[in-house]
Amino acid sequence: MFSSEIGKFISDKVGGILVVSVESGQIVYADKFFKERYEIPLTGVTAEDALMWFDNCPQLSEENSVEWESIDTDIRRFYKIESGLFSKDEKQYQIHMVTDITEYMSLNRDITKYMSFFKKLSGFQTAVLERLSSTYYELLPMLTDYFSTKKAYFMLQRNENADVITYNKTDKTYSSDRVKMSEVMEKTFDCRINENICFEAFSDELQEVMVLTGSDSSSEFRMICSGSVSGQRYALYLGVEPKMDEESLKEPALLSVIKLYLENGIMREKLIYDSEHDSLTGLYNKGKYLSMVESEYQKLDSIGIFNLDVNNLKVMNDTYGHEAGDKLLIKAANSIRKVTTNKVHGYRMGGDEYLMVACNVTEDEVNNLKERWEKELARLNTYDDGINCVIAVGVVYGEKEYDFQALMKKADELMYEDKKRKKKPGEEIR
Repeated sequence: MFSSEIGKFISDKVGGILVVSVESGQIVYADKFFKERYEIPLTGVTAEDALMWFDNCPQLSEENSVEWESIDTDIRRFYKIESGLFSKDEKQYQIHMVTDITEYMSLNRDITKYMSFFKKLSGFQTAVLERLSSTYYELLPMLTDYFSTKKAYFMLQRNENADVITYNKTDKTYSSDRVKMSEVMEKTFDCRINENICFEAFSDELQEVMVLTGSDSSSEFRMICSGSVSGQRYALYLGVEPKMDEESLKEPALLSVIKLYLENGIMREKLIYDSEHDSLTGLYNKGKYLSMVESEYQKLDSIGIFNLDVNNLKVMNDTYGHEAGDKLLIKAANSIRKVTTNKVHGYRMGGDEYLMVACNVTEDEVNNLKERWEKELARLNTYDDGINCVIAVGVVYGEKEYDFQALMKKADELMYEDKKRKKKPGEEIR
């Protein structure tokens, strides 16, 4: 007699019920909760395409249901989900009872209060907050510590290119590469975590990317998460180690928090990235350099300046075309990107002119930086692409109350001296 009223009361309290075909992955039943929340007819579409949180579903069985939590960052809602399996008419289905607990886990409240719901992650939260105060990829060192591994790779698509940021825990260094988007990169970004929360093994496609970036392609890697935000696809990988924390890798709440931090960082960076970066190389542009000169570079405790100029760009353009010239410029930029960090900044000043500025460093650190950069350029020149990149460089160091403009002039003079040494007989020096 009261079945409809009882059903409505339960639905209002619980949230929503979703049934998905295991065979096709399609949603076969979605109640009013889902239709109103997502404002689309869910039946007849796959759950993976329609619901961001569905990818995080743990392994299910017909014997026991599983309770888990997930965040849908598209609509900024937090869910508690009870999931199970059942069979009907010789077909198998997943059933999900979803409760919206956003009012208790408000994403607008202070992130510290939010993370207090996850006691297991409290230490991770504190370190992440410290590292993410400036750039989102500061998360990488914390991930290598938390999961007990040595390397982390973060890949971010930028139009026709992909930036690959590598963190090496052994020597605590970052490196960055720009790789042309191709079928290889498409497959790398399109990897997904399967229903069993077993991470994709390090694929042949990703090995090719690691070869391009000078990484150890014999190692095994696992994807932590991937997705798309602000029109940019991203993927996060960790190197597999014998003592790796496998259990934490399977924790949906942790993965959701990692994705939330990364996507917030990407969105924050997107607002200013285009105005500060050179579109071809991904290095900072001259406008960003002028801003840093005014705000920081003239009042550091110490500074190292690298004035760099690429040889033979005009010859490359005239002989082989501007596409070959662009490849030369990108290779030069990649040698710089490999050694940039939060305190070593790389710029394309225009044409074939580049600059690196190292902040608050010792003279030995500047010398070591020059040696690392030269090794990276030599490694890039081993690729069989027909592009041999020769770069003239002038390096100066200053400390305490240095004259920034005088240092810049001296670096320019040293660069031209180096250019003369590196030019072959008959080549134009400009």
